[in-house]
Amino acid sequence: MMQRRAMLGWGLAAVAGGARAEAPAYPRQQVRIVAPFGAGGSSDLIARLIGRQLQAATGKPFAVENLPGGNGTVGVLAVLNAPADGHTLLLGTTTTLSASPFLLKNPPFDPGRDVSVVCAFGQSAGCLMVPADSPHRSVAALAAHIRANPGQLNSGWFNGSSRIPAALFKQLGGLDFEEVSYKGFSTAMADLRTGRIHFVFLDMVAADAQLRSGAFRALAVTTPKRVPSLPEVPAMNESYEGFETGGFWGFAVRAGTQLPLQRALNQLATAAVQAPEVLATLRDMVVEPMAMDLEQTAAYAEGERVKWGGIIRRAGIEPE
Repeated sequence: MMQRRAMLGWGLAAVAGGARAEAPAYPRQQVRIVAPFGAGGSSDLIARLIGRQLQAATGKPFAVENLPGGNGTVGVLAVLNAPADGHTLLLGTTTTLSASPFLLKNPPFDPGRDVSVVCAFGQSAGCLMVPADSPHRSVAALAAHIRANPGQLNSGWFNGSSRIPAALFKQLGGLDFEEVSYKGFSTAMADLRTGRIHFVFLDMVAADAQLRSGAFRALAVTTPKRVPSLPEVPAMNESYEGFETGGFWGFAVRAGTQLPLQRALNQLATAAVQAPEVLATLRDMVVEPMAMDLEQTAAYAEGERVKWGGIIRRAGIEPE
């Protein structure tokens, strides 16, 4: 599904090797996981999944705190204002760790400077969703209706992974529709359900539960090819060549956190992802599990920033 499969799925033994001797006792107290978007979205679901496994493994509480706002900025700043001791983690996303520098004219943080990504544990993409009673049953039908009614249809967005695909759809399709900004996932989905907005690009983790509810229908996925769990749903790439938006989730800490603590976190999180029940749940969410050491994680995070800068420029999004 994703390009960097060479990095994915290597065994826990390889990760747990060299650095264990230098790692300090961790955690020493409750760990706070800041999920920078609202309850019920992908950040919240994944934070709680990994947090439960880390709590079981260490015997220390891992408490998830949802701090939505500012397209993830509120949560990031909360982490940057906490001590750099490894006990406040950011559930990092493509929005906060890759896209933000290209979406804001004066971003209040620089993910390449202010945070350290200590692990990346899952990749996924998104899907184009409409209400179940929508008359549009294909990307082509939706695009044709938008062309016939310029400026009359609305899409909703609440983070980078919902905003950027919509802008790319508009740019590649030469379409004219309104993009409605929401503070959180749940309000956007409520408006999609009632028809106040007409479509949404939603990452697969959050989309999974919505599609299972029967209230919504997927028209396309944003992976380069169709996904096994939705074989009947085409890829956006089948309609618009080169249309691909995929992101990742991981833990980040405030820059300046001691390197041994970062390694300890990397090893713990990698072990958590390798737990059979976590692997199964992630794959059920259409998330490809990942396992990388600290240096590979840093290189991967930098590569994602470069990639998303290119996608955002292609989508024609001007920093605000």
